[in-house]
Amino acid sequence: MTAPSDPFPASFRLACACAMWPPGAARDAAVRAAADGVDWPGFLRVSGRQRIAALAWTALEAAGVSPCEPVAARLARNARVQAARGLELAREALRLRRLFEADGLDILFVKGATLAQLAYGAQTLKHCRDIDVVVDSGDAERAFQRLRGEGYVGAGPEGDLDAGQRRSLYRLRKDMELTHPERRLNVELHWRLVDNPVLLKGVGLSSPTQEVAVLDGRLRTLADSPLFAYLCVHGATHSWFRLKWLADLNAWLAGKTHTEIAGFYADARRLGVEACAAQALILRERLLGSALPPVLALERGDRRPRVLVAAALDAMAGDGGEAELAARPWGPYRLLRPQFLRGRGPAFLLAQWRMLAESLDDALAVPLPRVLRFLYPTLRLPLWLFRVYRRRGRQGAG
Repeated sequence: MTAPSDPFPASFRLACACAMWPPGAARDAAVRAAADGVDWPGFLRVSGRQRIAALAWTALEAAGVSPCEPVAARLARNARVQAARGLELAREALRLRRLFEADGLDILFVKGATLAQLAYGAQTLKHCRDIDVVVDSGDAERAFQRLRGEGYVGAGPEGDLDAGQRRSLYRLRKDMELTHPERRLNVELHWRLVDNPVLLKGVGLSSPTQEVAVLDGRLRTLADSPLFAYLCVHGATHSWFRLKWLADLNAWLAGKTHTEIAGFYADARRLGVEACAAQALILRERLLGSALPPVLALERGDRRPRVLVAAALDAMAGDGGEAELAARPWGPYRLLRPQFLRGRGPAFLLAQWRMLAESLDDALAVPLPRVLRFLYPTLRLPLWLFRVYRRRGRQGAG
């Protein structure tokens, strides 16, 4: 294992060194080298933006590196808050499993507590914002009603959607976000794992699964091979704009052999998402020093991984790795082109264009009967311009 050597800002290079796995002399040396002369306030901002507070503080302590005050105090506090949050979300995930199964609902957990346990063997190092629960598409409404009965309310889309609006949501989106106002807990309820319905088709509740021991219970997640494919597609969908996603994948894969990883890649290729898998493995090597398996045959004639890697490095490390994507020029639109490179084939591309042509915002603002839904593509631009005009008007009034 070697320290990342790409010409990134010093604060981001130190973040990458802290995210290397497993712990040991190699990581300690990389952290000490990257910390030499670093701008500590800048590193504090980068570690917050990249969501690696606990990994950063643990790695710095292990390497014997002492940030200046008050940066050290802030890093330690952020790590404690993150660890407490992870434990709280893990306990809630176990509770939700019992509730859902008592209702006869088949559920699966992805990322979150299960990945924290698989990657780090604990709930205190992985940054967790919410609980990702997967149900069958036919059970989405029942699962929503169960969560609402537990005090959760809609957060994305925000507000109390009526039955017709929820049907549009289930048709056009893969998930919905709910929050518990009093307990400040978030749940993402999924009825599909990926936004594009063609990507990872068949991966979900019917896939091979594994039970993961979490705290005093167990949670079910995808088996290793479909889990690898899902994590790579999830990262590619967001252009890996937070280092934490790559760090979690890297830590989990650190316990796998080169032969196992090559097998995961072969399965990802059979699922049509080899570009996403190649992107993840190349980023893992470039940023976190984890070598590509020598037997891995990444298609050298396929330019998609190179484009995806460049997009991810820009999204993750652009503007010094400190600025949120939404605050940069063009914001989330920087991720638009890479979305079309995640899969292959006419069906994938057609589904991708359909996602652009009909949006949930349009369906909620102008609900049309089924026979008139063909009008949504023609309404897309004027409705978008109207929303931009209203948003700017509100900002000007404020």
